[in-house]
Amino acid sequence: MSRDVEHFARFTRLLELERQAERSRLALEKQTLPLAELEARGLVVLDVETTEEALGLGGRYLITFMHESKRRLSTKLGPGDLLTVSPRKAEIESPPSGTVVSATRTSVVVAFDRPPPPWMGEGRLRLDVTANDVTFDRAKSALAKWQAMDSGQKRDRREILLGNLPPRFEKAPVFTPRRPLNPEQHEAVSLALCARDVALIHGPPGTGKSTVLSELAAQWGAQGKRILCTAASNAAVDHLLELCLDAGLSAVRVGHPARVLPHLQEHTLDLLVEDHPDRKLARQLFEDAFELLGYARKQRERGRSRERFGNAREASAEAYKMMDDARVLEKKALRSILENAQVVCATLSMLEGRILRGEDFDVALFDEATQAIEPLSLLAFLKAPTVVMAGDPKQLAPTIISMDAAKQGLGTSLFERLLADFGDEVKRMLKEQYRMHETIMRFPSDETYGGQLRAHASVASRTLQELLRTTVDAPPLLFLDTAGKGFEETKAPQTESLRNEGEAGLVVARVRELVAAGLDVRELAVITPYRAQALLLREQLIDLTELEVDTVDAFQGREKDVIIVSLVRSNAEQQLGFLEDLRRLNVAITRPRRHLFVVGDSSTLSSHPFYGRWLEFTQQVSGYRSAWEWPSP
Repeated sequence: MSRDVEHFARFTRLLELERQAERSRLALEKQTLPLAELEARGLVVLDVETTEEALGLGGRYLITFMHESKRRLSTKLGPGDLLTVSPRKAEIESPPSGTVVSATRTSVVVAFDRPPPPWMGEGRLRLDVTANDVTFDRAKSALAKWQAMDSGQKRDRREILLGNLPPRFEKAPVFTPRRPLNPEQHEAVSLALCARDVALIHGPPGTGKSTVLSELAAQWGAQGKRILCTAASNAAVDHLLELCLDAGLSAVRVGHPARVLPHLQEHTLDLLVEDHPDRKLARQLFEDAFELLGYARKQRERGRSRERFGNAREASAEAYKMMDDARVLEKKALRSILENAQVVCATLSMLEGRILRGEDFDVALFDEATQAIEPLSLLAFLKAPTVVMAGDPKQLAPTIISMDAAKQGLGTSLFERLLADFGDEVKRMLKEQYRMHETIMRFPSDETYGGQLRAHASVASRTLQELLRTTVDAPPLLFLDTAGKGFEETKAPQTESLRNEGEAGLVVARVRELVAAGLDVRELAVITPYRAQALLLREQLIDLTELEVDTVDAFQGREKDVIIVSLVRSNAEQQLGFLEDLRRLNVAITRPRRHLFVVGDSSTLSSHPFYGRWLEFTQQVSGYRSAWEWPSP
C-alpha cells in the first residue's frame, strides 16, 4: 500500500485525540467519583506526610511521602507518574507538581524542580495523579522528524517505513550459536543478522523468543556493534537487560532504579553515575549553590537596602553559575558511562528524553513491539539504522482510550502494519513452544496460529499431579460451566467495571483446594478480564500473601504452573463486552504450564462462535465440568 508523508500528519492528529480522551476521562473521574473510589483507582493518595528531603540529579529536590503509620499506600504509583501535592484539608490555587522517581508499597519519592513550599512539611497532604503529556510530546516529535526526512538515506528509510520500498537484506551470514537453537530460532537469528533496515520475529507464547533475542545480542556484541534494547514497558526493558547481561555484555539501564529487579539495580544509570568522580563534584557544587540561594533569600527578607540587594544578586549569580558547572559535570559523567557500555536499555519514551537525545546506535532490539503504538515505535528507528522487532500480533494490542483514534489506526502497531505490507519476507515465526502441556496448547495453536505450534518433548506431557501430595481433579485443561446457577455479573459499586461473586466463590475454593493439595502458591496465579473482579478476588484471598491476582492484560508475558481464569460475563442478553477481543482470551489461556482452570457461563459465552468452539474443545479433551456437579464452595 502506497503512503505519503500525510501518514505522519494523520498520526499526529490521532495522538491529539488520544491525549484529549485521556485528559477528559481523568477530569470526569475526579469530578464524579468519591475520594475513596479515586484512591482505589490509583488517582489520589490521601493523608500522607513528608518524611525526608534529599538532592537528586540536576539539582532536583527529592521529597519522600508516606503515611504516618507507615501503612501500605492504596495507590500503585510508578516512576514517571506526574503528581500534584496539596494540603489535605485546604485548597490552593497552583499546587506544586513533580515526577515520581521511585515507589515502594509504603512510600513514594517525588522530584520537584523548585524548593517545596513550607506547608508541605507541616501536616497531612494529598497527592493527585495528573495526565502525563511527556510521552505524547515525544511521540509527536518522532512523527515530525520522520515527516521532515526528504533526502538521501534518511528518505529511503522513511519510504521503507511507509511501505513504499521493500526492506533490504544482506547475504545470510554463517554464525555459530552460543546455545542450541531449533530450526525456526536459527532462521530468526539469521534473518535479523542480515537485515539492513528491519526484521520481524513473531514469537507465539512460550516459543523461546527470549532465546532468540539473547543470541542476537551476543552475535552483535561479538561484532562490536553498539546495541539499543527498547520496549514500551519497563518490565520488558528489564527483561532485555537481563538477557544481555546473561550473554556477557556490558549493559546500562536508563530509567528509574525502583522499576528494576533488585539484582539488576546496580546496572542502572542513576546508581552507576553516583559513583562517578564528576558526579561527586557536581553534588558538592549543588549543595554549595543551594546554601548561597538560601543566603540570598535571607538578604532580601531582612530589608530593602541597596547593600542587601547587592549581596543577594551576587550570591544568586554565583549560585546559578555553580549549578551550571555542576550540570556540565553531571552530563560528562553520564556520557562517560553510556559511551563505555555495549548495550543501553531504555523504554521507548525515554529515547527522546534528555539523556539519550544525542545518542546513536548501530542496531536496536525492540521487544513487545505489538504492544506499542506506531508513533512511539518510530522513536526506535530514529536511534538505529537497523531495528529488529519482536512480538505477537495475536496477543493484546496497545491500550487506546479514544475509540475514534483506535478505529482510525492508532490501535494497530507498526509491527502489524509492516507485516501486512511486506509479509513473510521480513518475518520469521517461532513454532516450537517450551511452556504448555500439549492439550493446553492445541486450541490456541489451531484457532490462532494456523495449527503451526508444536510442544517440545520436555513439556508436552507434564502434569499438575506430579507437583501435588494428594489427588485432585486436574486434567491439563478444565472448564467449569456455571450456566443456570444464577451467577450473574454485576457492576461494582461506584465503578463501571464488572464482577461476579458466584464465580469468585468457585475460584477461591479452587485456589485453596490446590494449595492444600501441596501446590506452591508462588506457582499459581488468578487472572480475570475485569479489574473489579480482580479486586474482589484479591480481598477474598488476602491471607495468601504470595498469590498473584491480576487482570489478564497485566499478566501478558507471564507464566505459572497453574492459571485460574474467571471470565465474569453472565447475562441474559449474551453480551461479552471486551471479551470479544479474542486476543484477550488467547493471552489468558496460554499462560499456564501444567493446568488451566477456567470458570465461565457457557450460555453467555456460546453466543460467540470462537467461544463456542472453545467449549466444544474442552468436551473433546474431557476437560468440561458443570458447576451443578462440582463441590459447592
